Amino acid sequence: MKRNGQCQGSARRAVRPFFATVRLCARQTLDGNLLGIYGEYAVRFVQFALLTMIWRALAAQGADLGGMTLRALLTYTLMASVWRQQLNVLTPATSALWEGSIIGRFTRPVSILTSLAAETVGRWWVPVFVLYSLPLLLLSPLLGISCLPAGGLCGALALCSLALSASLGFALDLCFAALAMRLKNGCWAATQVREAVYELLSGAAIPFALMPAPVARALSLLPFGSLASAPLTIYVGTADPLPTLALQAAWNATLWPAALYVFRRSRERMVSYGG
Repeated sequence: MKRNGQCQGSARRAVRPFFATVRLCARQTLDGNLLGIYGEYAVRFVQFALLTMIWRALAAQGADLGGMTLRALLTYTLMASVWRQQLNVLTPATSALWEGSIIGRFTRPVSILTSLAAETVGRWWVPVFVLYSLPLLLLSPLLGISCLPAGGLCGALALCSLALSASLGFALDLCFAALAMRLKNGCWAATQVREAVYELLSGAAIPFALMPAPVARALSLLPFGSLASAPLTIYVGTADPLPTLALQAAWNATLWPAALYVFRRSRERMVSYGG
């Protein structure tokens, strides 16, 4: 009993700094310039609205939607916008390298990975959900878009897939942070490469079903396909969940050791100014 109590106490002490950092970052973001924040969300909403209008126009003209119904395609686009922060994980690692503040993260009483994960959740995931994702979900029926999954099981498995996607996103973000370090503070270049690759290869903007079949199959097997296309296709019921989840788990098992190794080796060459 005493040993169990000690284990529980150690677990609480390990988790407490994480959630404290999450709360602090969330308060800092929500206490800031909400007008500027909503400006960014307005741009994101316009992108979402334009995509839905394009899909509706294509369906009205009888275009082939790759076997997807218009309802599933609209739900796919809706959830891609709602889950964007989880599907495209962007930690402060690269920006902190540019600012010079990454040095301070190595002196905190938690690991650098824990610190980056907590800041990501507090700075982006919580504010985006409160100020954008939740309002968009509530507004979706007025836009004629269903936010419901294809079924209860599809919804539950999609959440499991989303967790694997977020985990894989953190690993890929470490790889791009390591790239920025190798480029000697080439943070802007690394960020632009990352965004271009994500938009093109993840299936977040254009579902793979709308692409030529050989291209769609190839992209679905890449790690970027496991970021967005996997949870979204499971959610709308157009993918076989078990092979998709297995592929995501395999990419996590492959890329996490590689990301940790590359990040550890690259930070030895880190050059950071300011902060």
